[in-house]
Amino acid sequence: MKYVFLLFYNFLEDVFHLRRIKKFLKTNIFFKKPIIFDIGAHKGKVTKLFFDLYKNAKVYSFEPNKLLVKIIKQNNLKKNLVLCNLALGEKEKETTIDISDLDLTSTLSKIDQNSFYLQIKRLILGKKTNSYKQKVKVTTLDHFCKKKKITKIDLIKIDIEGYEYMLLLGSKKIIKNIHYIIIEVQKNNMYKNYSHEKIERFLKKNNFYLLKKFDFPFMFFQDRVYKNEKFN
Repeated sequence: MKYVFLLFYNFLEDVFHLRRIKKFLKTNIFFKKPIIFDIGAHKGKVTKLFFDLYKNAKVYSFEPNKLLVKIIKQNNLKKNLVLCNLALGEKEKETTIDISDLDLTSTLSKIDQNSFYLQIKRLILGKKTNSYKQKVKVTTLDHFCKKKKITKIDLIKIDIEGYEYMLLLGSKKIIKNIHYIIIEVQKNNMYKNYSHEKIERFLKKNNFYLLKKFDFPFMFFQDRVYKNEKFN
C-alpha cells in the first residue's frame, strides 16, 4: 500500500503541483542572477526546478538527511549549487532527527500521536515504519547568512514538516532582505503546537503579503507564495 501511495504522490507532485508552481514563477517572478535557498530540499526536485527557471541562479540547498544530500548532488550537477547538510531553526544546537523509511515525513517537529491525520497516514502506510535516529546540526538563517556574508536572498522555499515557524524565528535580521518566500502550510493537526496563524502573523509583521496559494491535490497541505512589499 505504501508504494502505491508513493507512486500516486509523486505523480501528483510532478504532473500537477510543481508544474503549477513553476508556471507561476516563470510568468510572475523574474531574476537574472538570483540567490535562492531551498530549505527542506528532500531529493532536490525543487532545487532542479529553480535551476530550470533561473539559469544563472546560485542555490543553497539545505537537507539534514545525509542520504538525501547524496541524491540531491546526483540530480543537480551544477557549479552554482551549494549543498548544506544542516537543519535550520530558531537557535544554534545539536539534536537528533528520526529518519523514517518514508523520508518525506522526517521532521524535527513533535508529532501528535492522536491526530486524525496521523491515523489516516497509518491506515494508508501501515502502523509501523522503520526509522533510525541521526545526529543533526541546527543553525539559524541569520547565523548562516552572517557566516557566509549573504546580505539578501531573492527567493526562499521552506518545506520542513511543521518546523517552518521555528525557522522564521531564527531569521529576524535577514527576513528584511528576502524578496519572496514559498512556504508549506499544514492544513492538518499532526504536529504539536503548529499554527499557520503564527506564520501568517510573523510574515505580515515583516511586510510580506500573500501572492498565491497552491493546494496539493487530495492532501492536507498547501504551498503559499509571499512577497516582501519593500521590493515592490
